[in-house]
Amino acid sequence: MKEIAMDMAMVVSVMMMCMLLGYTLLYREERSVRYFAWTMACRVVYAVSVIIELNSASLSTKLFFRHIEQTALTFIVPFMVLCVLDLFRKDDWLELRRQIMIFGIPIAWTMLIWTDPYTGLINRSIMLVDGQLELTKSPFSIGFNLFCYVILGTCVFFFMLYLRNVRTEMRKSWVWVIVLGCMTLIMEMVKLANPKLSSWLLPITVFCGIFGLLMLWIMFRNRLLSIVPLARNVIVETMQEGILIVNDRGKVVESNTFLNLLLGQREDDSVAGRNVNDLLPQWPQWLEACQRMEEGSFEINGNYADESKVLMVKVYTLGTERGRKLGTVSVLFDITEKHLRLEQMAQLNRMKDQLFTVVSHDIRDPLAVQVNLIELLEEEREAFSDEHNETIEMLSGQIRNTYVLVLNVLEWFRGQKEGVVLRPESQDLSDLIWEAYRMLLIRSEAKFVNLHIDVKQGTLVYADREAIIMVIRNLLSNAIKFSDRGGFIYVTVEEASYDRQIVAIRDSGVGMSEEQVKDLFDDSRLHSSIGTEGERGTGLGLHVSRQFIRMSGGDLWVESKLGEGSTFYFSLLDGMKS
Repeated sequence: MKEIAMDMAMVVSVMMMCMLLGYTLLYREERSVRYFAWTMACRVVYAVSVIIELNSASLSTKLFFRHIEQTALTFIVPFMVLCVLDLFRKDDWLELRRQIMIFGIPIAWTMLIWTDPYTGLINRSIMLVDGQLELTKSPFSIGFNLFCYVILGTCVFFFMLYLRNVRTEMRKSWVWVIVLGCMTLIMEMVKLANPKLSSWLLPITVFCGIFGLLMLWIMFRNRLLSIVPLARNVIVETMQEGILIVNDRGKVVESNTFLNLLLGQREDDSVAGRNVNDLLPQWPQWLEACQRMEEGSFEINGNYADESKVLMVKVYTLGTERGRKLGTVSVLFDITEKHLRLEQMAQLNRMKDQLFTVVSHDIRDPLAVQVNLIELLEEEREAFSDEHNETIEMLSGQIRNTYVLVLNVLEWFRGQKEGVVLRPESQDLSDLIWEAYRMLLIRSEAKFVNLHIDVKQGTLVYADREAIIMVIRNLLSNAIKFSDRGGFIYVTVEEASYDRQIVAIRDSGVGMSEEQVKDLFDDSRLHSSIGTEGERGTGLGLHVSRQFIRMSGGDLWVESKLGEGSTFYFSLLDGMKS
């Protein structure tokens, strides 16, 4: 009865090994798993052979199945070596030629096992003692067994070495799997050290199959053979961002190499289990977000691999569907290069502003003097000949156009600068119009364009004086430019609402098509048409004008028909009600 119970127990152990073998076969496409499956297959063959041997009576039958046991144990060694090589991605050693070399010694030893009854190289004596097969190994056999144990021990060492780079929660599970898997190896080493215990330890090596059930449970529970946790580990460790996971007690659950180096740890050290109070004291904002489990985003300075870094920290809250907070995940991005580029751009912008200010001052002032000189010459026009007057008129047009262009560029530049501030005040709109027209008087008279200003004295608008003069001057300049000789320009104003005044500048010029009107305020391009007498421009004036009108709280738009002239409107705050 006792023997039957023992046999049943061994059969159950073999079934457990088969279950583990079946589970590994499901993941045979993963790295090293296919060789691990072959190892388990050899282990099953060994266990079945032990059961048959123990239930056999004749010496020849027992010896036959003992040879099968020794063969299975011998082939476990090369399969374990291939398992390690595959795990460490030594693909060149997994070529068929190399595999044949690795299996060469086990195959030769297997041949010695099966020819031992004739050669006697492995066992010095073979006998039956109380129905149990007892073998006395030769020194040659003992030496080979020790060699195999050294190889298997080396494989276990490399397994442990690999586990140092595995996530903490996976590492413990894999250690248990390796320990349980080594039980049979330990039994064989004890049998080699004390042959008298062989008959007693032989069935125990089969009972070690119960550990197969534990290994199966650990693998299934932690999905150790699944690519998901392995891939997650590879991604977390190789990504260029830092990861810090903290639970609701302030303890570090996980971190990667990037973050460990930032915290002053060695690359292979782990901060898992440590409190954030000890790790983040120099970054109080980050520490507070982790302690309170609140989301946040901020910049920090730190040293990474002896280099000063600027990092962007984003803290995310982990929680359940019911809203319970479980901890935080902090993701760190290296923005050092971006920060340096922004500083360089800011410095270049400052240099550009300084250079532009100096250059514009040096250009605008001489042009203003030239405009004044031209005005003096135009006042003494009667004292010159017709030829000289024609030259003065050409110079006047060129100098005034250049001066207006410089002013527009300067105003556009001023509008592009961050932090530009207009200084609005209540202004007499009539005075602003006449001030703007004063510089255009000579051009208007040269084309015999009549200006009619229907704006009452005392009509107030709330705006920046220089900006509105520039806008009116640009609109009047365009009206003159696109008017034929003898044309007219009307300037009117009307109250649009309780606090708005709308100024309209209408000309009798060439007008524009619908397509031209549509493209007129396109910010992606600057386009200027040629005037009725060949006048040229840059197209910048309208863009600058609309920009300053909008900064003043109004808007600028146009109505036009081809051949019927154009009317430009812009709105301003009422100076009486602002």
